[in-house]
Amino acid sequence: MSISSVSDVERFAQQSRDNIAKKVQQRETDAAAYVLQKEKETLKTIEAWRALSTAEWQQELRARRQQGERRAADEVDRQWSAFKQERNQELTAALKSRLTEAFPALAACFVEWVAGRYEGGVFTMPKTYWSLVEDVRFELHACDKEQLIFASGNLYIEYSVERIIDELGEEIAQQMHIEENEWQA
Repeated sequence: MSISSVSDVERFAQQSRDNIAKKVQQRETDAAAYVLQKEKETLKTIEAWRALSTAEWQQELRARRQQGERRAADEVDRQWSAFKQERNQELTAALKSRLTEAFPALAACFVEWVAGRYEGGVFTMPKTYWSLVEDVRFELHACDKEQLIFASGNLYIEYSVERIIDELGEEIAQQMHIEENEWQA
């Protein structure tokens, strides 16, 4: 019996070792699967964080680009407005100078135009232009400003360099445009 008992103990010990080895193997397999699962979860978390960070970064980049483009567009608009205003002032000054030179001839045309359309009225103008009114239908009044004013009943027409420029100002501004990087009017 002692032989069988040693053999039984050895068998039992072998079975215990086999069971322990199976359990260790199972635990190692479970631990490896758990580690693999956690690695996958971690990789998914990292990928989600990276994607979110990339999306946020791209959104911030787009916002900064748009802000930069808006600033650049605002600056271009400001400079363009200043450029147009400067050119408009230059053009107005040149026009005023030429109109001032031509005003005596323009005054004669105005008097002739009024005389052809109206039966009578009052001209208010500098005495230097009185010779332009040859018709006795019109009354003459003197003024010191370089302007002609015609009044008849409710009608009042002012003719001066400033008035011409006021009337043409909007049209002048509309006629200004840029072609091939050069200002033209």
